[in-house]
Amino acid sequence: MAETADFIRSHFGMVRQDQIETKSVNSLVSFVDKEAEVMLSGRLAELVPEAGFLTEEQMVSNSVKSMLWIIDPLDGTTNFITGIPHFSISIALYDKNEAVLGAVYDVMQKNFYSAIKGHGAFCNRIPIRVNKPKPIAEMLIATGFPYDKTRITPEFDTALHHFVHHSRCVRRLGSAALDLCFTAQGTFDLYFEMHLNAWDIAAGTLIVEEAGGTALSLEGTKDYSGGHLLACSADANDTIAWLLQHFNNTFKH
Repeated sequence: MAETADFIRSHFGMVRQDQIETKSVNSLVSFVDKEAEVMLSGRLAELVPEAGFLTEEQMVSNSVKSMLWIIDPLDGTTNFITGIPHFSISIALYDKNEAVLGAVYDVMQKNFYSAIKGHGAFCNRIPIRVNKPKPIAEMLIATGFPYDKTRITPEFDTALHHFVHHSRCVRRLGSAALDLCFTAQGTFDLYFEMHLNAWDIAAGTLIVEEAGGTALSLEGTKDYSGGHLLACSADANDTIAWLLQHFNNTFKH
């Protein structure tokens, strides 16, 4: 990952407007994302030849196999393109639909977050833990918004309004993978977001869980495939219950 991070970092602030593509509403991609994915997938294919791939930019043939690498080569592309130094590389290895390895690299800060199932979570090889539960008034909370603003539900607006007015503060930094890592290390007390993709959260959710936290869908299950996620201390029962009850109406429709 360090080699790929060096490549991404070397192009920070150098990408021209004519080198940027629009994938969908407000979703941008550059040649840096694509080349980074090629670099990562080539190295990972050597490490575990029998594994398939699920990747954001689809620069390698995506395939469903028992073992699967899930890759986001540049999580926070909008930040990268616009000169905000906050973006990451996210890699997870799944075996039979279960995360067994997660790694997230904060490209500009050069912090390496990692977890292996059953062996704890680390930042630069130093163990990390989620915060103990707090009253909402003392929580620092992270969230994010879908590129397509028509997908922002009234329930999400209400939850955001609630936390803005009742928590210590709400942050929107622009990299879901790093939001999860920051939750795992106790920088954030809670992270929630809707309409995420598998490559956004595959590594970060394992890191949170191995740091003593919980990652749940907003339906209250361990199935994140719908892309609606909350992460926090596993003992933050009141906050978890409020969020799940609040979003319940969203998923009845």
